[in-house]
Amino acid sequence: MASFLSIYNDIEYKIKKAKIRLIEVRKENQQLKERNEKLSSENEDLKKKVDELQENIKLMTITQTIIKKEDKTETKRKITELVREIDNCIKLLNS
Repeated sequence: MASFLSIYNDIEYKIKKAKIRLIEVRKENQQLKERNEKLSSENEDLKKKVDELQENIKLMTITQTIIKKEDKTETKRKITELVREIDNCIKLLNS
């Protein structure tokens, strides 16, 4: 009979330990779920930020391209003015 009580007490003790461990694992699982949700939210925010930054890069590239074209046009205009001025100087020298 003593061995039956010993086995019973041992099983009861193991069941109590298993219940405590189950509670701990459930708490940990809940914490991990909350952390996962938080990280997922942060990930979505970062993806949006990356998309915004990529859009800004596209706009900057377009703007730079336009500015470069305007610079080319402006440079051509200045060169044309300089050539005219040089032509006028040559005319004055030949007179």
